[in-house]
Amino acid sequence: MPSPPSTLRLLLACPECRRQYDASGLASGSRFHCDCGELLEVPAVRGRTAAVVRCSSCGAPRRGAALACVHCGADFTLADRDLDTLCPGCATRIGRRARFCHACGLAILPLAAAGEETATPCPACGSPRRLASRTLGEEGLALSECRRCGGLWIGGEVFRVLEERARRDETFWQGADPPDPGDRGQDAGAFYRPCPSCATRMHRRNYGRRSGVILDVCPRHGLWFDHGELARVLAWIRSGSLSRSEQLDREESVQTARLERFREAMAEDFTERRHRPNLADLARGILELFF
Repeated sequence: MPSPPSTLRLLLACPECRRQYDASGLASGSRFHCDCGELLEVPAVRGRTAAVVRCSSCGAPRRGAALACVHCGADFTLADRDLDTLCPGCATRIGRRARFCHACGLAILPLAAAGEETATPCPACGSPRRLASRTLGEEGLALSECRRCGGLWIGGEVFRVLEERARRDETFWQGADPPDPGDRGQDAGAFYRPCPSCATRMHRRNYGRRSGVILDVCPRHGLWFDHGELARVLAWIRSGSLSRSEQLDREESVQTARLERFREAMAEDFTERRHRPNLADLARGILELFF
């Protein structure tokens, strides 16, 4: 008889497409279908503990006995708290908010609860066309692809992993030309597409404000990339353009704050001068009073 669901947060990874599911609510021995069609079974596993060797925020290896990650600055001691989640790769106990396993370095990217029905229509082609599962990169990050238009649906956490990797590659891509903002590629216009996960109309955003790549974004679930847009975005990041854009945003924020303080000072000065008595008028009033 299957054992009752564990109090641990159990994550499972599909061996075919690498999608991760939260199977905490299912008993061991239960089965469910992955979005790619693979039949998965919830195993009876026990979590193990391991020495912290990788950062749970960015996945970078720990250097010696360093208390903080040299790459992102995250405190290694945070990985030792609230270890209530099992890594889908090595079954090590990790923190609920960990983005990487601190034992094997696997990116922790649960996309849905195990057993939930998944309906992933292509936002560009419409509901009759379903998205197909595929993997990206050596670690097999899971995403969905439309085989008709070539668009990609990527979960928010998965894209953050890709974004961070592209940032680390900046030093190897210095001097590379960023993609031409005028080259819009396959731009499907300014209409709003439905999110494949919740059907809510997605926002259209110019990635990094200055990239010229207009993405469809669902704040809760992920991002839609038309054909070729993911490659252009990652190339733009690797060229250092995202870092420069963020620096410009910070400088603009400082200038805006200074301008606002200047306006407030001018307004206060104007109010003070408006209520300040005119000496000539005051003298004339005194003369009229006595003479």
